[in-house]
Amino acid sequence: MSEKMLLFPILFPVFAASVFAVPALPLNRYRLRLWRDIAIEAAALVNSALLLFLAWNTPAGTLTLFRLSANASFALRLDGLGRGFVALIAFLWPLTTLYAFEYMEHEGRERSFFAWFLLTFGVVSGIALSANLLTLYLFYEVMTLTTLPLVMHAMDGRARYAGRKYLIYSVGGAALAFIPLVFSLLHGGGDFALGGTLNTPPQGASNILLSAYFLGFVGFGVKAAVFPFHGWLPAASVAPTPVTALLHAVAVVKAGVFAIIRLTWYVFGPGPLSGSWAQTAAFAMTCLTILYGSSMALAVHHLKRRFAYSTISQLSYILLGVLLLTPEGLTGALTHMGAHALMKINLFFCSGAILCRTHREYLFDMRGIAMGMPRTFTALIVSGLALCGLPPLAGFMGKWQLGIAAAAAPPLGYIGLVVIAVSAVLTVLYIFSIFATAIMPGKNFDFRTANEGVSDPSARMLLPMGVLAAAAVLFGLYCGPMLRFFGEIAAGKL
Repeated sequence: MSEKMLLFPILFPVFAASVFAVPALPLNRYRLRLWRDIAIEAAALVNSALLLFLAWNTPAGTLTLFRLSANASFALRLDGLGRGFVALIAFLWPLTTLYAFEYMEHEGRERSFFAWFLLTFGVVSGIALSANLLTLYLFYEVMTLTTLPLVMHAMDGRARYAGRKYLIYSVGGAALAFIPLVFSLLHGGGDFALGGTLNTPPQGASNILLSAYFLGFVGFGVKAAVFPFHGWLPAASVAPTPVTALLHAVAVVKAGVFAIIRLTWYVFGPGPLSGSWAQTAAFAMTCLTILYGSSMALAVHHLKRRFAYSTISQLSYILLGVLLLTPEGLTGALTHMGAHALMKINLFFCSGAILCRTHREYLFDMRGIAMGMPRTFTALIVSGLALCGLPPLAGFMGKWQLGIAAAAAPPLGYIGLVVIAVSAVLTVLYIFSIFATAIMPGKNFDFRTANEGVSDPSARMLLPMGVLAAAAVLFGLYCGPMLRFFGEIAAGKL
């Protein structure tokens, strides 16, 4: 297959977004809401089909679009890690698009929303298809620009504040991430390769290179919500739920994690980093983030912000596996990355359905409403139990793989095991308190009054929630092929 096919999943959403955004274009004739929704969903499905086709029939070579120097090129290539990320976004984006149709009816400015939404699809595809750190960095920064209008969609005071905060954090992170990019180009870093591409001395990387790596970890860690650079993520919960769902599952935070995996395993390499102060410092930040996020999730009573802090914690589970610098750790990280995406996006879908149908945002306003929204809360319970790590659901498989990897990588791994165990307890507490509030509000509670006017959303929202709840179950029950796939990526066979 020609490498030029790698351009299509990037360019097609740009074309589709322009059709829906520019009234002057002759193709923009979707007057009726139904036909407009069908066209947008079709665009998302076509791009997902392109991505899955490339993941299944991967071009062997690299598409170099232009060169700045011998080591600096803007190029596209699809390797094993990219295939995993491509499959994730191809599965989740059409579901989120379908969910958004009903939700955005009460938000307004739908044409603008879906134009930026499709455009972001192409940019995130570019991150997955990047052949080197320079290309990834460019797409990574464009993603900030395409997601900013989504975060600020409401354009009220809270949305503008969240947008400014998101932009300031992102620009600061970009400045730090630029440093390892420069050093990688100076030290021979070319296209991504498992094990690293830098020309380092046999005894390991110098303190300058280790410093560059650590700054890059912090820079990309801004979008991965590593403490104390996490503040933009809870603030961004003011965005429409389809946006926050993608922010927390794929488009931004997972792109940050993906970039850190690339930087750690495919640029610097585990060899020079293993046992260094840079590994220890990054690992310490990761462990602190896990505990902080879980603790804050338990303390916060705003449902979407609770899930936002949960995301902060769960993302660092993935980074913990990455920073163990072992193939087993990388396998566990990739497993939890996929599992978390399925679980967390559905939890946000459920919270959005509650907000959309009841206009209730805080837990103390949700007492007993599970009776009025049985399908929504069924999906929430399944995804919540999966996040808690109940076997054999998706979250259990991710945490199990991370636990096995941590136990085999002392002494940092032992610290990681304790942190994961403490966070697991906190996760059970903040998830089960939601269940208790909605299902068991107390003796003599008037369920009829609490559920007056409360009902499940339509099939456009329920279908994605049902599919994702089923996926969280199937991921755990039939995880063998995925574990083999992730293991082959970590072993360098893909």
